Amino acid sequence: MKYIYLTFILLASSTYRCADDVVDCNEASKNMIGEWSGTINYTGPYYANGETHNFSLIINSSNECTFKGFSTFEDSNTSFNVSGAIDIYGWVSFIEDDYRFDSGEYLNCVNFESNDNTCETWPYLRWKEGTKYEETRIKIDPNVLTGKIHRPSSFESRWRILRGDYSMSKN
Repeated sequence: MKYIYLTFILLASSTYRCADDVVDCNEASKNMIGEWSGTINYTGPYYANGETHNFSLIINSSNECTFKGFSTFEDSNTSFNVSGAIDIYGWVSFIEDDYRFDSGEYLNCVNFESNDNTCETWPYLRWKEGTKYEETRIKIDPNVLTGKIHRPSSFESRWRILRGDYSMSKN
């Protein structure tokens, strides 16, 4: 009887996915090319909870299952270079790698303040590079994406980690 239970548990928890769940990540990456508009709703840190930013994502190239572009924001001149990927199951993730244009919200704070403590609080920390957009899956409509954002960092305290939800659609 234990053998039957063990077999059932192994089968039920396997990561096998049907071929129906597979997407052509090369085509999906090509579809990312263009301008996307969206909104980020922040859930953390505490002082960011409930805040929003409208943003644009401009993807200008794709190569196989990856894409590159940049992000801009409605209420800031700071923009970030972005790189991302889509896997064969349709999961999309991208990251704000580095500054395309730095209007100084974060770096001026670091240079002005003698320590990083003030700069690691809302709203300054939003303008630090490294924010990751993930938990996004291409489903029925590949021109609408929703997911989570966070900026992973081993140096930030849990209460300072930037988190939120985003939704964007292709223009």
